[in-house]
Amino acid sequence: MKKTLSLLLSLAMVFSLAACSNSQGGSSAAASASASTPAPEQSAAPAQSESAPEAPEERSVTVTDMGGNEVTITGEVNHIVNLWPSATTSFYVMGAGDLISGLATMGTSGWSPFFYPGCADIPSLGGTSPAVEELAAQDPDLVILHPTSDCGPQLAEMGIPSLNINYSNYEEMIQAYTALGQVLGGEYQEKLDTWCSTVREKLDSHRELVAGLADEDKPVVYYIAGQADDLLTTMPAGQIMQDWIESNGGIFASTQMEVTGNGLKGSNVTAEEVFRLDPDIIIVGGAYQHTLMDQLQSTEGWKDLDAVKNGKVFNNPYGCWNWDRFGLESLLQMDYALLRIQPELAAENGITEESMTQEIINFYAYYNGAELTEEQAGYMMAGLLWDGTAEVAAQ
Repeated sequence: MKKTLSLLLSLAMVFSLAACSNSQGGSSAAASASASTPAPEQSAAPAQSESAPEAPEERSVTVTDMGGNEVTITGEVNHIVNLWPSATTSFYVMGAGDLISGLATMGTSGWSPFFYPGCADIPSLGGTSPAVEELAAQDPDLVILHPTSDCGPQLAEMGIPSLNINYSNYEEMIQAYTALGQVLGGEYQEKLDTWCSTVREKLDSHRELVAGLADEDKPVVYYIAGQADDLLTTMPAGQIMQDWIESNGGIFASTQMEVTGNGLKGSNVTAEEVFRLDPDIIIVGGAYQHTLMDQLQSTEGWKDLDAVKNGKVFNNPYGCWNWDRFGLESLLQMDYALLRIQPELAAENGITEESMTQEIINFYAYYNGAELTEEQAGYMMAGLLWDGTAEVAAQ
């Protein structure tokens, strides 16, 4: 009996030791497995660090302006001081008026309030060459300089980029608006690129149309600026007026006369020079066009010109700016000029009074989003405002 009890006690001790041994071995395996398997939070941390998005690069654009200056603009361009009125009105036309935070003058002329009602609220700096300190006080992202401005280097020292987009003809406008489109980007670049390609196509096609004309089939065209009540204010050779007249089969009268004065503000000729030349066509632009057209019909000497007697005196339309001068609306001048200078060629190529009305509607719908009626487009063709009134009424 004692032996049996002793044997049972021995077996119990053996099983107890084995159980302890198995328990310790399991704990060691679990500990070993736990050590070799990273905790969830430990494995997730590196993954989050690797996939974290990088901050987007700040937009930076470098262009060469019309003065030959390399200009770099960094960041978004949302506040522009524009010192050149024709460039300001181009912003109104392409629906970018909100980008203009300061301007030189002429913010509300012509059709500007119709296409951009906010034009009346833009601060005017009172001239094309304000003090640099006054420009800096506007805190602009960009300053567009007037052709006569020379403050670019001073602005650069203050960390304010400036752009010279001076132009005198269509070729230069294509260069200038290509650079401006790159600076603005987005929808405005798309519109300006479209404008440049369309102008290029029209220039090429119209020049080809008139290339075979003999000199005697090219009428002499006297252009009256109409910026003031003066029949003797025109523009000199080398300006865009010569471009659209010659590209559409005419001879620019200023190349046949002695012209004096500043081309940007208008130049003068004498009545004797005009009477001697006796132009075939007279085109009158500007806000004073109706007053001046009346004077042509009633003033001694002028009323005896061939152009007046033959009914070849035409007004020139304008919108936010004069079609016959500069800016985006000068695209419309190409077809208008062919219609007035070479009407037979224009008709053969589908350019008529009616087609011009539709072209006006389509132009502003694309660039500005405005929906003009046929009546309003007709008013513009006649050199009137959107309500049928003249900016400067005939006297």
